[in-house]
Amino acid sequence: MLARVDSKGRLYIPKEMREGLSREVYLVRLDHEILIVPKPDDPLRELEELGKALPDKPLSEIKREILKEAMKEALGGL
Repeated sequence: MLARVDSKGRLYIPKEMREGLSREVYLVRLDHEILIVPKPDDPLRELEELGKALPDKPLSEIKREILKEAMKEALGGL
């Protein structure tokens, strides 16, 4: 769906797309796009649910894997 930004930088989100969104959203700027993420009603419960999906590994190993991937991305996949 195409949307337009007015001269003041305001973006109109059509009703069909707004339905189900909370009154507050996070705007996440990525390389060439902006992601709109609804703010959860209970952020702590949301984090708990996300935590359940983490692999059954020690936190130190998860951190090491994240850093390894970040370095690969920072170096352009070299």
